[in-house]
Amino acid sequence: MRSVSTRRMYRRISTGCRGSLFVHGSVQNVVVHDLSLNGLRIEGDSPPPCDRVVAVRIWLPDGTVLDIDQAVVRWSSETQCGLQIVSLSNETDFRLARHIERLLTRLSE
Repeated sequence: MRSVSTRRMYRRISTGCRGSLFVHGSVQNVVVHDLSLNGLRIEGDSPPPCDRVVAVRIWLPDGTVLDIDQAVVRWSSETQCGLQIVSLSNETDFRLARHIERLLTRLSE
């Protein structure tokens, strides 16, 4: 029997951005390792469990701040987790898309 695999909807961009994870009134400093238009991979001291809804703030290298209102934890390990973006403002969506577009343009040059 063949294994079923899924393809990601958007390309992931490697980053090392600083971020904060907001879970039930607590704040955890994290590092964002991968970023896409619909998700991210973060590393921190104690990632939340699967299916937890969180908010995330990301500081991009150019000083832009991205506030993701809601993201769902899709997988979690001892120090990392994968988040699927569920809700963000139109402005944040635009800034995220612009940042990824700039990085992809640099990679293709």
